[in-house]
Amino acid sequence: MSDSINVCLACDDNYSKYAGVVIASVLANAKSDDDLTFYILDGGISETRKSEILSLKSIKPCDIKFIDIDERLFEDYKQVKSHKYITLASYYRLKLPSLLPDVSRIIYLDCDMIVTTSLSGLFNKKLGEKPLAGVSDIKKKMVKNNPTYVNAGMLVMDLDNMRKQNIEEKFLEWAKSHTNNIRTGDQEIINEVCRGNILVVEDEWNVQSSNFTNRSSYTNNPKIIHFTAKLKPWHYASFSYHRNLYFKYLQMTPWKLSPEELKHWTKDNQIASLIAYFKYRPLFLLRPMFYKALWYTYLQPNLKNIFSMEDYGETHRIVKIFGIKIKYPKRKFAKLRSENAYYYYKKNNIDITTLPPATGQIRDIQLANLTLLKELDYVCKQSGLKYWLDAGTAIGAIRHKGFIPWDDDIDTAMLRCDYEKVIEAFKKFSRNPDIFAGYVRDAKNPAQYMIKVQHKKLPFLFVDIFPFDFWGKAMSVNEQLEKSLYIKGIINRLKNTISFDCPDSELKEIIDNIRVKEILTNVISENPEDCDLVWGIDYHHRWDNWFTNYNVIFPLKTITFEGSEFSCMNNADAFLKRVYGDYMAYPKKIGFGHSMYIELTDEEKFLIEQLKAGLNE
Repeated sequence: MSDSINVCLACDDNYSKYAGVVIASVLANAKSDDDLTFYILDGGISETRKSEILSLKSIKPCDIKFIDIDERLFEDYKQVKSHKYITLASYYRLKLPSLLPDVSRIIYLDCDMIVTTSLSGLFNKKLGEKPLAGVSDIKKKMVKNNPTYVNAGMLVMDLDNMRKQNIEEKFLEWAKSHTNNIRTGDQEIINEVCRGNILVVEDEWNVQSSNFTNRSSYTNNPKIIHFTAKLKPWHYASFSYHRNLYFKYLQMTPWKLSPEELKHWTKDNQIASLIAYFKYRPLFLLRPMFYKALWYTYLQPNLKNIFSMEDYGETHRIVKIFGIKIKYPKRKFAKLRSENAYYYYKKNNIDITTLPPATGQIRDIQLANLTLLKELDYVCKQSGLKYWLDAGTAIGAIRHKGFIPWDDDIDTAMLRCDYEKVIEAFKKFSRNPDIFAGYVRDAKNPAQYMIKVQHKKLPFLFVDIFPFDFWGKAMSVNEQLEKSLYIKGIINRLKNTISFDCPDSELKEIIDNIRVKEILTNVISENPEDCDLVWGIDYHHRWDNWFTNYNVIFPLKTITFEGSEFSCMNNADAFLKRVYGDYMAYPKKIGFGHSMYIELTDEEKFLIEQLKAGLNE
């Protein structure tokens, strides 16, 4: 199936803003390698609104195309008598095979939706000979009468197959013959014409989130949320379990709300929505679904502010009581940790440089990550960029001539001038199309955004690249520590003010502006040897001193790591002693690899073996 993902929405100027929120949600959750093209069936969108929609490309590069609609093509559909809320734009999708003659497949989305994951899995569904795929409608009566009756708000449309089966013509013929008794507009036309010829996919691809009715869906992991209630999230007294997610993506658009407006439309709205529903349907108090909705939407979120418990990676949990966080190991992990041989070596004071390498899954992941490091080394050599082994990987190279036995990731660093070129360098020189460099938002710290070398199919593999900036002069240690405190203040400010709602592009702009205007304000010396280097604020280090003298890093040397030669700092010993103290001694706590205990699928195990097999090529 094609790597390009085509998405279609239909709207007029009134609904174009809501279509923009759908697009923002798709882009925000797309994979780094998703190639997205949006086709907007234009029922009269203003040039101003088109410009605003096009600005959404800043979230993630994509194509956005507006398809002018000649309403004369829909004269017959204007005669259809249906619900008053069904607009002519709803019928645009019925002519997609001819409106988009060069498109083979497309996902159609209504404008009252948000997407919470990459659409690649949905777009590449195998439809066989069926022209359409969708999710069962929440109206049980409809599905009972027609088992393949789907909600038309989300459709995967095999346009080539629809052309082959003359589906577009059949839509029109059926509509003409039933003009006076079509109740649900285009949805009814689609389901009647394609009865038995639609692939019904998992509910998570169209979670039809209504209000207190039995149509509400509390699917744990909704991938597409469809606000099917009469009152949509942009109506003040609307109510939905998923409502606040809508505003998360609205805040990524040109129509973002001020903090006061956001509070008005989210927190203040909750009381208004309850009162409105009590007045509208007081008998809902007798329905169990009302109390389920009340629990999920109001009580549970508020209780989380008092007490909550959640996973912290694969190995720990975090308990939060009145805002105080306590991290503790999971029982299985605590048992494995107590049995770890490296604690035995530490207890018996065995020479740390003689420890055997890791075994089992952690070793497999180490060697797979080594392949990513070798690809970074190759790309940098081909493109003239400089990198060096950093942090724990530099310790491992000196102390073990390879990985620290209980570690599995790889740390590297670059000067900013090379760091900002490495993504394009990978696109040009990488020998493995699955290995790439890209920005990654930290899952636990919304203000941290840095480049990693990654694998498209193995997300737990990565090589960190820490950026270093030039500080315009060399300083004494006391001066370095004083400036480090200032930088830590900036870091704390970022942590407290940046939320996960902040788009990646906006976060990068914020980081770049602070870095240039608040940190690197002094003039750079013409002689770099007279300068210090400072860690970039892209990554929130915990070190006391954020500065390193240029001569500690340059000129770069080579060092042996897992049997191969890689770039290393000029004086790694001085650097590591300053950062870690006695790095040749056992640490107070022996950590564990990021992916030591994850459960790998058979496909992931196979891919890891392939990466290991290519180490000597």
